[in-house]
Amino acid sequence: MVDGTPSSSVFTTCRFDETGKVLALNQHFNRLKEAAKQIRCPPPNIKMISSILSKSMNDYGKKEGLARLVWSSEGQASCEIRPLDHPNYPLVAVTHPAPQWPRRFRGIKHGNWKPYLEARELAEENGADISLLVDNHAIVDADRATPLILDENGWAYSPSPEQGAVKSITLSLVSEHLESNGIPLRTAYLTEEMIRRCRELVVVGTGIGVLPVGEIDGVDIQLGTCLIELISEALKSAWLES
Repeated sequence: MVDGTPSSSVFTTCRFDETGKVLALNQHFNRLKEAAKQIRCPPPNIKMISSILSKSMNDYGKKEGLARLVWSSEGQASCEIRPLDHPNYPLVAVTHPAPQWPRRFRGIKHGNWKPYLEARELAEENGADISLLVDNHAIVDADRATPLILDENGWAYSPSPEQGAVKSITLSLVSEHLESNGIPLRTAYLTEEMIRRCRELVVVGTGIGVLPVGEIDGVDIQLGTCLIELISEALKSAWLES
């Protein structure tokens, strides 16, 4: 369900490879548990969800893809499989107003996901690849990923759930590797001035991994390789550990 009320369900989207290995599956289960508690859904039945996921991947065949795992407020589980996107990059982005939610629906994937799908459709209609979601002149999220910049002083910044972002599993998988390579990771509203001065802007997410953003609303953004390389290394390690 994508156009219900926010409290009608929670979901997470995980990625699997052609062998059936799922990246960071326990983190996705934890996301469902935490989100269900946050919006007062019944605790997810992880055994049921695991069984549905396994059957869905088996029916899909030996190829990589994305699995959208949904847990409803009525205690029902479902799984929707879809192929991976392979957009051209660097990505062309447009900005779009961020949806506004009460506190208990912030930072999670919930039952009213229509605003994010509409933001993505708007980007595609305008010949772009992704919508960056804006609140009070600052980027706070993206339609299906988390924006991350490397600033001129070598610090990395991404918006927090309190600022409007969905809590990112991908970011949690790579943050330690960034820190150990001398790039402190902090949260912040990504203001126009920060974007203008940044050395690199990327988006990270389960479906896209890490991709550079090279243009926003027709304005070129500086391209770099530091975040791309380090995050790619961290995700490769995360796959090996899954």
